Amino acid sequence: MAYPGAITNEVDPVSRIEGHLGVAVNVSGGVIQSAYTHGNLWRGFENIAIGREPNDPITLMQRICGV
Repeated sequence: MAYPGAITNEVDPVSRIEGHLGVAVNVSGGVIQSAYTHGNLWRGFENIAIGREPNDPITLMQRICGV
């Protein structure tokens, strides 16, 4: 969405070991109007975390991927 007078700041790519991550922020009058992120790497590990306790993925993911 376009915001009149807003300045868009974009960082793409954000440094990562694998995949690419980009961030775009629209700022108007020193206030963030909108912020978006995008990434193009899907490995499916996120599905394993669904319904688990918040700290469980820390233990699980480090055993699946060495990155």
